[in-house]
Amino acid sequence: MMATPSVAKNAITSTSSHLSEACRSMPFCRAQLLLLSNEWREELTMLGPELGDGISAAIEEERDPRNLLISFTLVKKVLGDFPAACASRETVQSLFETLSSYFPITFQPPKGDKVGITGDDLRQALSQAFCSSQRLAELVIPFLLDASKDIEADVDATVAQAMQTLCFCLQNFGATAAQKHLKHILETCRDQVCRTKTTCGAEFCKAVTESLKVSLQGVPAGLHPHWLAKDVVPQLQEMADDASKGRMSLASEGARQLLLSAAAAHPIVYESVWSAVMKAFLEGKEGEEAFFSIDALEFMVELLQRQQGVFTAKQLQPALKGALETMRTILPQSEEQLHPLVASVELVKRLARLSVASEALQAWQMALLGAAGGPWSSWATAWQEHLSSKPASDPCVTALVQAVCEIMPREIDQAFSLAERLLKVSSTSAEWLPLAMPQLLAHTALSLARAELKGEGRENRQNLGQALLLRASEIFRQHGASGHFEILASLADALDLPTDEGTRWVAAQIATALGLPSSVPEIAEGLTTDFDGGLKSPSVDTVLHRAQAARRFLRMLCRHLPEDQARGVQRRLLESIALSSFNVLANCTALLPGILPEACAKSWNFCQRTMPAVCRCASDADPDLAESTCAEAIALEALEALVENAPVDEVPMLLENFRDTFGQLLRGSAASARQGRGAALCWASATSALLRRSGAQQQAAAFLEALLNALDQEAPVGPFVPLAFRVLAPVKVEAAKGARAKLPPLALQQLSRTVLPSLLSRAKALESQPWARRAALESAVALLAGLSPEVASTDCSEELRFCTLTSLKRLKEEAEASVFGAQVLQLLVRAIQKKQPWVEDDLHSVVLPICDLCSSHRTPLVRLGCFQVLIALIQQAFGHLAPYKKQIEAGCKRGVEDRCREVRLLAVAALNAWHCVGSQ
Repeated sequence: MMATPSVAKNAITSTSSHLSEACRSMPFCRAQLLLLSNEWREELTMLGPELGDGISAAIEEERDPRNLLISFTLVKKVLGDFPAACASRETVQSLFETLSSYFPITFQPPKGDKVGITGDDLRQALSQAFCSSQRLAELVIPFLLDASKDIEADVDATVAQAMQTLCFCLQNFGATAAQKHLKHILETCRDQVCRTKTTCGAEFCKAVTESLKVSLQGVPAGLHPHWLAKDVVPQLQEMADDASKGRMSLASEGARQLLLSAAAAHPIVYESVWSAVMKAFLEGKEGEEAFFSIDALEFMVELLQRQQGVFTAKQLQPALKGALETMRTILPQSEEQLHPLVASVELVKRLARLSVASEALQAWQMALLGAAGGPWSSWATAWQEHLSSKPASDPCVTALVQAVCEIMPREIDQAFSLAERLLKVSSTSAEWLPLAMPQLLAHTALSLARAELKGEGRENRQNLGQALLLRASEIFRQHGASGHFEILASLADALDLPTDEGTRWVAAQIATALGLPSSVPEIAEGLTTDFDGGLKSPSVDTVLHRAQAARRFLRMLCRHLPEDQARGVQRRLLESIALSSFNVLANCTALLPGILPEACAKSWNFCQRTMPAVCRCASDADPDLAESTCAEAIALEALEALVENAPVDEVPMLLENFRDTFGQLLRGSAASARQGRGAALCWASATSALLRRSGAQQQAAAFLEALLNALDQEAPVGPFVPLAFRVLAPVKVEAAKGARAKLPPLALQQLSRTVLPSLLSRAKALESQPWARRAALESAVALLAGLSPEVASTDCSEELRFCTLTSLKRLKEEAEASVFGAQVLQLLVRAIQKKQPWVEDDLHSVVLPICDLCSSHRTPLVRLGCFQVLIALIQQAFGHLAPYKKQIEAGCKRGVEDRCREVRLLAVAALNAWHCVGSQ
């Protein structure tokens, strides 16, 4: 049915701010329906200026958040979708004034809110209304820039919101509006970042990037618009002048961040920034080479990291000369001079990638292996003497070695000379050489192998390369476990390149030099048994780190070897796992993920034979490896890798064998606690792998159901179900506990939706055994702790409340479980940070157990977590804590006398927070 303009006018203008919200909401909704409906568009357009006037009058002085959302939508619709004649200039001004009166939006939903409107919803709607028409650009952009200079209370929130809204509006207003206001934007950002101590520097920098990016939309690379030289280049030069004053200047740090933000906007701007920086930063007296100040090195590296476009030789040469001259001035006179060398080497390296690198490469080689005359002789001699007593992990040694390895392929002539020097130098002439030399040897051999040489040069190259890799293998065999795996990591770095003739040749030579495939077990020799510093066995984290290095080396090597050689290496490793025992089994099992998934695809029969040995190692069933946490950790990783990478048609048989091995322990057969624990870990690892496989959801669900059913029976696995869930959703709460790869966030969230209700029903079931309720509760806590704080607080709020409060009561009664206790406190801290309403509602059930546990629990990590909870509570809910003053102060005073230093420090912090917040 067609409506008359008078009816439309009445519908638009019938809202009064003096009516109650319930009375006003209906006209607002009616106006929104009219504007959003195309059926009424013609009648509304016929109203002309009266349409805009009606909307302006309707939204004035509105305060209800529901009506505000509609108001902002109405403004967006009338200015964005209707002809300009429907809103006169005066109406546009009035609408802007109304919109701006709501800025900044600080709305927070009240406690127990059921409407569901958030501050972000209102801010987004206001931003969309602000940029709904180009006619608003002249009003909105200056207003937001003025708002960013606000010096009143809560200035940080206002400034941040102003800059975020400005960026959003510029993207919608487009290039013309951005160009017109660009100078004003840059001036405002520079004034605020360089002339004040604003804490919103990141927001201003983003505004610089976005304004330049929008202004240059559609401008082809290489074309410099006229307004760039007038409005942008002078501003950039002033920023560069401020930035060159050094970090002691208030303006310097801010100017540098603004320059980096501008450089990231567009290749044309990057070129202008580079020119301004070269002019301001290169120093030097007349007749001397220009150089960069030491203070400028890190900034120059950051600027090069944002490089856009291609440099010309004219742009590069002054910078490279200046960087080399700066590096020459840095001598090992004091410890403070070491980090500048690292920064200067990094800067020269990045510039050398783009230009001639021979001088830089020669200087670095001389500093590492000794001087051979020339202009760098004295500098290199000083550094070579200084570094001779440094370990391979020294930052300066690492920087120089990596620079040589990276730049050497560009300078093949120097690769030959370096190869000859490396073959002559003694590995004991410097402390760093034994561990770093294999890296230099491998990269030099690789550079020679990839060089395009023919005839005699080619033969000489191969002979040198073989000699280099042979020496690298000799050094590898001479080292213990620590250096052993560092060398493997450096060889993996050298091989981490696309496969070509050179990498294939080097991989084959390394395999021959190391005696592969027959010596595959030797690659991981000492992985789990060698002592760190001769004092104690390696930690799980150390073992996993070593295993990662060995796997990566094996993966890189097999990638470049011919297929038959790679398969030989893989099968030798699989045979070693299937036939070995004791530490050889653990060491070889650690290497297994390094040959997957290729080995599964090509040699599944061999992979399948390793499953019993891997399960034996992972389940702690091998008597030679009993109670070896390191062997257990690496075997669980290998088990997950096998299940995850098994061929699709082999998965059913693999899982059937798995059920035959461990299924009875989940159904109630008699077994020891150690067997039950091992079965729970292996079952969880297989389940985790199935959850990561595509198309294996049903099989994963069946495995999860079997795990849950173990809680309903007197099964050996039952008490260890929480341990299984810590495998599925690992949270690192102990420094010595290695954490395996987590499930993807989406898979973990889906797991919580399907499994968490079952766990909670078992935890609440009064007819269940106490151990079953306890295991179900611990499993639910482990699963919640593995979720992101946002998901746990929104999708699982009720479950979070029940698990946290119930677990706190249990911790007070049983002060034994350390990992469980730490996870419970982690959940409580997250709930406080996310302002969960139930925390304040149940303060009695929170504060009293915490005050007791902060001194009574045996685990320092749990006591530490209790004080973190107290600090968070004091900061967010101090006004509600008065009834518990006595308990809080007593708990803090006991914590100040704790035997653990970290707990004492946090107890003092909690006591200070209590008194400081209370005095405000």
